[in-house]
Amino acid sequence: MKTKKRIKIGIATTFVIVILMSLCGSRFVFQKACVRRETSWLNMGTADDYIYNLLVDAYNIRKEKNETVTIKASDGINLVGHYYERDKNAPLIIFFHGLWSNGYVSGEPTYKITKNQGWNLLLVSMRAHDESEGEFSTLGVIEQYDCKAWANWAVERFGEEKSVFFMGVSTGASIAMMSSNLGLPKSVRGIIDDCGFTSTMEMIDVNCKSHLPDYIPTRMFDFFVEMGTSVWGHFCISKADACKAVSQTDIPILIIHGDRDTQAPLSISLYFGTRTETRTSSPVWSMSYIVWDVYAVYPHGCLSVISRGTV
Repeated sequence: MKTKKRIKIGIATTFVIVILMSLCGSRFVFQKACVRRETSWLNMGTADDYIYNLLVDAYNIRKEKNETVTIKASDGINLVGHYYERDKNAPLIIFFHGLWSNGYVSGEPTYKITKNQGWNLLLVSMRAHDESEGEFSTLGVIEQYDCKAWANWAVERFGEEKSVFFMGVSTGASIAMMSSNLGLPKSVRGIIDDCGFTSTMEMIDVNCKSHLPDYIPTRMFDFFVEMGTSVWGHFCISKADACKAVSQTDIPILIIHGDRDTQAPLSISLYFGTRTETRTSSPVWSMSYIVWDVYAVYPHGCLSVISRGTV
């Protein structure tokens, strides 16, 4: 009897330890991946020439005259964007920045392109970033509906005849594509994806394989991510799937990716062609260049998409 009792106690103790370790581990991963953080701008004193010039431009963009726009997200939080008007009759570009960045830095190349072409620009602050509210990022699960909210704002502000295009970089690009099957207004004529990825979990797996020791299985980290987002964030991370959305939309999409991207490898973008080519009715174009040169050569690609969408 004593032996059986000890076994039961041992099993119960082990069960409790496993549960506590799972909760602690998932909480840690959730905090690292999702919880809002204050991200300071890079130190200009230690920046190389490229980063230094980028930061100077970003500071100037922030100071330039613009209109601060605030909207309500589907869950009631306030989202903030900055609107730069160039020509009332020109298309509107809505730009979504990368994770833990901001529209001024991530959107610097887009700002230049839109200014040169005379297009209107809205630099959005994603939820849990900069001026927008939100305690944590859902890595695309709710943000895709934020994209739709911004598109609806554009219709209310400018009417259905205004041509609207989504542009984004990294996570922002993926989130823009995730929104493509949500019944966006007809005024959204195209999406331009700069170095986005197919799904959040796939992106996490790729980075785990490149950063974690070989003896730690990727699936273990996936477990903590899925549990953390579900238990602590109350959202299902598997719903952040750009590939699925693109396969269900008729919105034209331009995919641009640098072949020296170490965060979201070019191979991830190539999946769009192999995994959506038989299921999507939208034209999907792709371009790939060395990452440091991509912003010098892709404006003509953006111009092509936007010109087609405004005809």
